[in-house]
Amino acid sequence: MCKQVTILGSILALVLTAGVRADLEGYSGEIGEDVISIASGEFPPSGPKDDCVSAEPIGDVTDESFDTRGATFDGPGLCMTSPNIWYCYTAPCTGDVTVSLRGSGYDTMLAVYDGCKCYPTSADLIECNDDARGGFQSEIKFAAIAGKQYLFEVGGYASEAGRGILKISCEGQPGPPSSNDDCRNAEAIGDATDEPFDTRDMTFDGPGLCMTSPNIWYCYTASCTGDVTVSLLGSGYDTMLAVYNGCGCFPTSADMIACNDDFGNGFQSQVTFAAIAGRRYLIEVGGYSSETGQGVLSISCGAAPSPQKPDLGDAPDSTNNFGRNMQAYPSPPSIRAYYPTVFDDGSGIGPFGPIHVNDQPVAHLGRRISGETEADTGPDEDGENNIRPSTNRANRDDHDDGVAFPLNLPDCGWATIDYEVTVVTPGTDLWVNVWLDFNRDGDWDDTVNCPGGSAQEWAVQNQFLFNLPAGRHQITAPAFLSTHRKDRTEQIWMRITLSEQPWRGGSNPGQRGNAGSGPLAKYEIGETEDYFFVPEIIDDGDCPLCEDVNGDGVIDMNDLAAFTAEWLANCL
Repeated sequence: MCKQVTILGSILALVLTAGVRADLEGYSGEIGEDVISIASGEFPPSGPKDDCVSAEPIGDVTDESFDTRGATFDGPGLCMTSPNIWYCYTAPCTGDVTVSLRGSGYDTMLAVYDGCKCYPTSADLIECNDDARGGFQSEIKFAAIAGKQYLFEVGGYASEAGRGILKISCEGQPGPPSSNDDCRNAEAIGDATDEPFDTRDMTFDGPGLCMTSPNIWYCYTASCTGDVTVSLLGSGYDTMLAVYNGCGCFPTSADMIACNDDFGNGFQSQVTFAAIAGRRYLIEVGGYSSETGQGVLSISCGAAPSPQKPDLGDAPDSTNNFGRNMQAYPSPPSIRAYYPTVFDDGSGIGPFGPIHVNDQPVAHLGRRISGETEADTGPDEDGENNIRPSTNRANRDDHDDGVAFPLNLPDCGWATIDYEVTVVTPGTDLWVNVWLDFNRDGDWDDTVNCPGGSAQEWAVQNQFLFNLPAGRHQITAPAFLSTHRKDRTEQIWMRITLSEQPWRGGSNPGQRGNAGSGPLAKYEIGETEDYFFVPEIIDDGDCPLCEDVNGDGVIDMNDLAAFTAEWLANCL
């Protein structure tokens, strides 16, 4: 089947929240027959519950939505090895608990373990289920004890992942009111200031690694990646404090992060430890020897200061600080590189390579970004300058990881680019631009004529991204007309730039090597990544760009509708 589509009319890319309605209208009230194709996709963040040690606390729920498509596998592999997520359930009754994934949109797997310690062993496994009630979704019923914790593992058959719904219900005798006197009933807590507590009527339970006095327990979910301070300063008795990795009970010596009796010159306790956002940590509060009393608990998380990460490209640039001409391609070697990469070559006349100041982390391409002083001089975080004009070496930034490869560029056909954006500050307005040196002449300034239109080397023009939440997002660029002859196996240069403003024509309009340049005032945020690669060309065989798909003897919009219907039926 032909996989090359000519797109006529309008193309719209936008971010929507699931369940929100959007109205589509024609221009200025115009009407007529046409076809519409709508596709949606997301790259859901894995979230804290992707890891067993960060299992999400949960009680009885009805139709709790989940998504394992952005998750990874971790765990003992006793029931599944697919991408999985974890829940820590505290039973509200003594009786039968039913855990159901019926109604989910893929072939699920489900496991239940005794206790919430990670990782569970075969002795902890209560039940593993693949298919229940003649379907492809999972369900388990097991006997529970009120107040006791159980670990739920949710995944898919083989390597399947998808969206689903979780139902949990307990039928039986309700348990006594929950108390954080017991480790298994540790109270969920976040950052807090002077949270009151009282251990006078409590009893001791736990491993006794730090204290054996009457104690209480909290399960803290870190609000940031950085230093967390847990303090009992201001309490009215001689306290003890311990912090453990994960909220499983009972913790072992390997789980212990810190134990403190007296902090400073007082008799109250305080602990500071390095935490990861979304991870859970068990906090044990007690007293010296057998002491008890009233106290206050404060927890704060301060993100570790992020160093500045100014970023530049790494394509070869003949306007550099060494006055050396760089070659764009090894063959033929006579092609001089006019890609604007160096920001300040000392001439003050440009073109100026794009530089992103990044005083604070806001957004960048891919998963990594390294700090750089200048493209060809100064210290770099990764220890390598992006380009070395004296030895004609380029493409030296190992942190360029935003674009998905292989990249198919059909000759005079439509193409798209998939790339990844990491957002630190949600809701930031972002613009993306892409340049491709289709004719391999050492710049991105040109337009190549094709039978179906013009293939501009400024391929993706100011794609606007807005309202993106924090996390990683897979984005598809709008379709563009590309060109790369099938008989060519040579590499070409590509640049992708993410910034807080649209590209407004570069620093030196009309001058060769201007395309892909940045503003003299610099970009405040974002990243520029350059790639040197061989485009993939998929042989379309006997599948022409324009084809009478429905066989009615006429090539018209009905053929596009027929092709779209066939693609939806076979490709989704």
